[in-house]
Amino acid sequence: MTDRPAQGDRFVVQRAAGKKWETLTVHGSQGEGSAAFAAAVQAAPRSFLRLIRLRADPEARGEVYDWTLVSLHDPRRDAVPPARKRKPAKSGGTERVRAPVRLYVLLFLAGAALVLLWLLAGGRPR
Repeated sequence: MTDRPAQGDRFVVQRAAGKKWETLTVHGSQGEGSAAFAAAVQAAPRSFLRLIRLRADPEARGEVYDWTLVSLHDPRRDAVPPARKRKPAKSGGTERVRAPVRLYVLLFLAGAALVLLWLLAGGRPR
Protein backbone atom coordinates (compact mmCIF):
# COMPACT_ATOMS: atom_id res chain seq x y z
CA MET A 1 0.00 0.00 0.00
CA THR A 2 1.45 3.37 -0.94
CA ASP A 3 1.13 6.72 0.77
CA ARG A 4 0.64 8.45 -2.55
CA PRO A 5 -3.06 8.42 -3.45
CA ALA A 6 -4.23 7.52 -6.93
CA GLN A 7 -5.66 10.21 -9.17
CA GLY A 8 -9.24 10.96 -8.11
CA ASP A 9 -8.96 9.74 -4.51
CA ARG A 10 -10.76 11.84 -1.95
CA PHE A 11 -10.70 11.58 1.83
CA VAL A 12 -14.00 12.25 3.56
CA VAL A 13 -14.76 12.84 7.25
CA GLN A 14 -18.26 11.68 8.16
CA ARG A 15 -20.42 11.71 11.29
CA ALA A 16 -23.17 9.23 12.12
CA ALA A 17 -26.64 10.77 11.91
CA GLY A 18 -29.19 8.13 12.85
CA LYS A 19 -28.75 5.21 10.45
CA LYS A 20 -26.95 7.35 7.87
CA TRP A 21 -23.59 9.10 7.65
CA GLU A 22 -23.39 12.86 7.23
CA THR A 23 -20.39 14.24 5.33
CA LEU A 24 -18.51 16.92 7.26
CA THR A 25 -15.49 17.65 5.03
CA VAL A 26 -13.88 16.38 1.82
CA HIS A 27 -10.09 16.54 1.25
CA GLY A 28 -7.74 15.78 -1.61
CA SER A 29 -4.91 14.18 0.38
CA GLN A 30 -4.73 11.68 3.22
CA GLY A 31 -2.73 14.06 5.43
CA GLU A 32 -5.40 16.77 5.23
CA GLY A 33 -8.14 14.19 5.79
CA SER A 34 -6.39 12.73 8.83
CA ALA A 35 -5.86 16.19 10.33
CA ALA A 36 -9.53 17.07 9.77
CA PHE A 37 -10.57 13.74 11.30
CA ALA A 38 -8.45 14.38 14.41
CA ALA A 39 -9.93 17.88 14.74
CA ALA A 40 -13.47 16.48 14.38
CA VAL A 41 -12.80 13.88 17.10
CA GLN A 42 -11.55 16.62 19.43
CA ALA A 43 -14.54 18.84 18.62
CA ALA A 44 -17.14 16.07 19.11
CA PRO A 45 -15.64 13.24 21.20
CA ARG A 46 -19.04 11.63 21.86
CA SER A 47 -19.96 11.24 18.18
CA PHE A 48 -19.31 8.31 15.89
CA LEU A 49 -16.90 9.58 13.23
CA ARG A 50 -15.13 7.93 10.32
CA LEU A 51 -12.52 8.81 7.74
CA ILE A 52 -13.00 7.06 4.41
CA ARG A 53 -11.13 7.06 1.12
CA LEU A 54 -13.30 7.45 -1.97
CA ARG A 55 -11.92 6.14 -5.24
CA ALA A 56 -13.82 6.94 -8.44
CA ASP A 57 -14.74 3.95 -10.60
CA PRO A 58 -13.43 4.82 -14.09
CA GLU A 59 -15.60 2.23 -15.86
CA ALA A 60 -18.92 3.45 -14.45
CA ARG A 61 -21.02 6.25 -15.85
CA GLY A 62 -21.67 9.16 -13.53
CA GLU A 63 -20.22 9.41 -10.07
CA VAL A 64 -19.71 5.90 -8.69
CA TYR A 65 -17.18 5.48 -5.90
CA ASP A 66 -15.60 2.59 -4.06
CA TRP A 67 -14.88 3.52 -0.47
CA THR A 68 -12.43 2.15 2.07
CA LEU A 69 -12.51 2.80 5.80
CA VAL A 70 -9.31 4.53 6.91
CA SER A 71 -10.15 5.35 10.52
CA LEU A 72 -13.12 5.04 12.87
CA HIS A 73 -13.86 6.81 16.17
CA ASP A 74 -16.22 4.83 18.42
CA PRO A 75 -16.98 6.87 21.57
CA ARG A 76 -17.99 3.73 23.49
CA ARG A 77 -14.63 2.10 22.87
CA ASP A 78 -12.24 5.07 22.65
CA ALA A 79 -13.64 7.17 25.50
CA VAL A 80 -11.52 7.71 28.57
CA PRO A 81 -13.61 7.91 31.74
CA PRO A 82 -13.20 11.18 33.61
CA ALA A 83 -10.87 11.03 36.59
CA ARG A 84 -12.67 11.23 39.91
CA LYS A 85 -11.28 13.35 42.66
CA ARG A 86 -11.16 11.52 45.95
CA LYS A 87 -10.46 12.81 49.38
CA PRO A 88 -7.44 11.24 51.02
CA ALA A 89 -8.48 8.42 53.32
CA LYS A 90 -7.93 8.83 57.03
CA SER A 91 -5.43 6.34 58.29
CA GLY A 92 -6.61 3.96 61.00
CA GLY A 93 -10.26 5.07 60.88
CA THR A 94 -13.29 3.15 59.71
CA GLU A 95 -15.41 4.44 56.90
CA ARG A 96 -18.92 5.48 57.88
CA VAL A 97 -21.82 4.22 55.83
CA ARG A 98 -25.14 6.05 56.03
CA ALA A 99 -28.11 3.81 56.67
CA PRO A 100 -31.38 4.63 54.86
CA VAL A 101 -33.20 5.58 58.07
CA ARG A 102 -36.14 7.27 56.34
CA LEU A 103 -36.81 4.13 54.31
CA TYR A 104 -36.73 1.95 57.44
CA VAL A 105 -39.14 4.26 59.28
CA LEU A 106 -41.49 4.36 56.29
CA LEU A 107 -41.52 0.57 55.99
CA PHE A 108 -42.13 0.17 59.74
CA LEU A 109 -45.06 2.63 59.67
CA ALA A 110 -46.59 0.94 56.60
CA GLY A 111 -46.36 -2.47 58.32
CA ALA A 112 -47.85 -1.11 61.53
CA ALA A 113 -50.74 0.43 59.56
CA LEU A 114 -51.42 -2.88 57.80
CA VAL A 115 -51.45 -4.77 61.12
CA LEU A 116 -53.80 -2.16 62.62
CA LEU A 117 -56.19 -2.44 59.64
CA TRP A 118 -56.12 -6.22 59.89
CA LEU A 119 -56.99 -6.09 63.60
CA LEU A 120 -59.81 -3.59 63.00
CA ALA A 121 -61.22 -5.80 60.25
CA GLY A 122 -61.69 -8.70 62.63
CA GLY A 123 -58.31 -10.24 63.17
CA ARG A 124 -58.57 -13.87 62.14
CA PRO A 125 -60.52 -15.32 59.23
CA ARG A 126 -63.60 -17.32 60.44
